[in-house]
Amino acid sequence: MKYLLGIDQGGTKTAALVCDISGNILGVGFDNGLAGVYFDDTEELYLKRIVSTANKACAMAGIVLGDVSAVCGGLSGADWEYEYAILTDRLFRGLKITDTIVLNDCIAAMRGGSAEKECAVVCAGSGLNIAVRRADGKQIIYGYYIDNAHQGAEALGAMALRKVVEASLEISEPTSLTKLILAYTGYDSAEKLLMGITSGKYKLETKTLAPLLLKAYITGDSAAICVVKRFSMGISRYVTAGMQRLGMSGSALNIVFSGSVFKDIGTLVADKIFDTIAISEPKVCKIHARYEPVCGAALTLLDREYNGKLPTKVVDDFDKSVVAYDLLRNLSLEEVLVMLDKGAASFLDDANTN
Repeated sequence: MKYLLGIDQGGTKTAALVCDISGNILGVGFDNGLAGVYFDDTEELYLKRIVSTANKACAMAGIVLGDVSAVCGGLSGADWEYEYAILTDRLFRGLKITDTIVLNDCIAAMRGGSAEKECAVVCAGSGLNIAVRRADGKQIIYGYYIDNAHQGAEALGAMALRKVVEASLEISEPTSLTKLILAYTGYDSAEKLLMGITSGKYKLETKTLAPLLLKAYITGDSAAICVVKRFSMGISRYVTAGMQRLGMSGSALNIVFSGSVFKDIGTLVADKIFDTIAISEPKVCKIHARYEPVCGAALTLLDREYNGKLPTKVVDDFDKSVVAYDLLRNLSLEEVLVMLDKGAASFLDDANTN
């Protein structure tokens, strides 16, 4: 039996799955991610967590790493051209699998949403990455070029906190974010919270505030709407500029949305970004990725196995396995609306026009 190993390594988590060449997923594994860049990783946690997840997936599949024929890693930090050789070497050193492919993690996420050669992806987790790819393989991966103001949950949380500070100073309107964030942090005033943060007495990961922002957004909070609008405008420019640089402007390009920020209620944020892109690129098509990025890494190997044309049975078996192993990454918008109360749902139409 030929076994394939897919790896997804990002800032929040590391995931692995083992499948056979018929598309059957046989085992999965998970560990923490690594928010820092790999070249500052003196303890090699990056590699240790990859090996840990791979071993967990193999154990569930009833095999060992030595039984795996090929591995594809969608890895955070595969941005500059020279980094691919470094990370390929590290992956081989950890897993001892000769047939090794390294992708940027957002390219694996792209394959988790679309099999099209010509495609774009916006992947927002703890941070953000965006890529635009032409059919001939020429691509732009933004990576280190992305501004901190657009870095996924980190940026959304930071902007939400700023809105609370501004409201406390009465230089902007009151916001429901104040009550939400103070309740989450355990402080009774924005001033005390800010004092705790600046003095180092309270360690706040701003990415943890992103779900609170989304909660305020669906209930019509004007400050949250402002944050999402600014975030959407900033992100859309990377996609439209990439299309222009690659000579793809005006095409019916698939744009895949993936990452934890765009799950569940965050689907609405992805929709806002897409609508902003569509103003200047009206032919683009929106895809909410069906699979977790680790599935995209495995599918990359299956694509190669079948020369880019997966048999229907392989696709069907893989999809059934994804469901069985809980690797579907997104609710549909219709399912999101069911989750909302009538007040929030009635606000949706208004929010989408702002």
